[in-house]
Amino acid sequence: MEYDIFVSYSRKDTDQVQEVVGKLTDQGFNVWIDRDGIESGDAFKSVIVKAIKNSKIFLFFSSATANESPWTVKEVNMAVFLKKTIIPIKLDDTIYNDSLLFDLVGLDYITYYNTPNHGIRELTKAIMKHLGKPGIDVKKIKEEIKVLENDGAQLYAQQRRLLDDIIAKKRLMGENSLTCPVCGTKNDVSSPFCPTCGWTPIPFQSKKMDEKRLAVARKLWESRGKETTVIEEAPRQTLPQPIMELIHDMVKVEGGTFMMGGTREQGEDAFDDEKPAHKVTLSTFFIGRYPITQDQWEAVMGVNPSYFKGKKLPVEKVSWFDCQEFAKKLSEMTGRHFRLPTEAEWEYAARGGKKGKRYKYSGGNILNQVGWYNENSGGISHDVGQKSPNELGIYDMSGNIWEWVQDWKGDYTEDDQVNPKGPETGIERVCRGGGWNREIDRARVSYRGDDQATLQYCSLGLRIALEESI
Repeated sequence: MEYDIFVSYSRKDTDQVQEVVGKLTDQGFNVWIDRDGIESGDAFKSVIVKAIKNSKIFLFFSSATANESPWTVKEVNMAVFLKKTIIPIKLDDTIYNDSLLFDLVGLDYITYYNTPNHGIRELTKAIMKHLGKPGIDVKKIKEEIKVLENDGAQLYAQQRRLLDDIIAKKRLMGENSLTCPVCGTKNDVSSPFCPTCGWTPIPFQSKKMDEKRLAVARKLWESRGKETTVIEEAPRQTLPQPIMELIHDMVKVEGGTFMMGGTREQGEDAFDDEKPAHKVTLSTFFIGRYPITQDQWEAVMGVNPSYFKGKKLPVEKVSWFDCQEFAKKLSEMTGRHFRLPTEAEWEYAARGGKKGKRYKYSGGNILNQVGWYNENSGGISHDVGQKSPNELGIYDMSGNIWEWVQDWKGDYTEDDQVNPKGPETGIERVCRGGGWNREIDRARVSYRGDDQATLQYCSLGLRIALEESI
């Protein structure tokens, strides 16, 4: 018999495991679970191995007792050997022992012990992803889509002919231009969209729907320059899509004054180099909503040096000097002045700027909710923007990867500062934010990392900044 899920667990966790298994079976999943225990090695070979072979997903319930059980270790080893999809679900915060860590390192896991309902939802999504949606005839649906697309193409061609006739008749009457109803620009009557504001009329659409679209478009046009992202018109040359995304995702950080360094909420975790806390005033600037991703780096530099590969993973293994070259080439490509943020700008943005709520980490006091670090990362970096943002809508400023900033590392003083740029010389450059491989206290908003400017490491990347006047 084939099963959707094989369950590996410790008998001491039976109550919690049975609760989860019950919810899975209620959703129609076919689950194999050993409820009575198997004592002999022969039984393990004949029953457990067969069940793992006949299951599509291997669900491992991690706990203090499960991580020390020789049975669960054998079951995980067998699942790895058989190349099964393994989904770990944590019943407590116990770290895997060495035997399990060897097999499970790099696998993301689901946390059940803090928020059971959320854990069940995430588990169900993961199972559905790996099983696929049953009962769907993909081939048939593709054929139906093709027929519909052909019908749509014919309707569009007919509509296009009607529109061309209308335009020709307007030209006969001398109507060669059309005023954009959004921005007021005069365009050729045949223009499919307004090159100034992007308004695209939809021919033969109902007047009621047109009015709704117009209202939204006019509101967006009138609010240009007031948003938190850079929406100024792009350079005339066509930019690669990753760079267009980068420009769109630059967040405006309103200037203001804040206390920088080991402030009260950082508590006893604050190191000596974070003290004394001191008053800093900054001008308005822009900073990336996300760390620079690998597709963005490659669009500018032509190569991807990262250890972990993925378009939306943060770029890493880049030195401080590499980042300077990236900022220079990006500026030349876009006609804007991109650069690394100063250390003060980075911390101000991480704290949420004027909207800051004095959190320990960027976006909250619970790091699991806002960042990836050594206890929840699974030993890898993650796609940007997967955790919760901070008050400014900025992601990943606590954890995932370290981020180079512009400054040399230097000592703090009690003096008030305005737009500080750090010491003029030094030995090491500052990096901020913590990483997927580091401890929880390194992800605090005031923690100061430092490294040689030539260092290239698999958890060290960057976030870009931009002057307000561009």
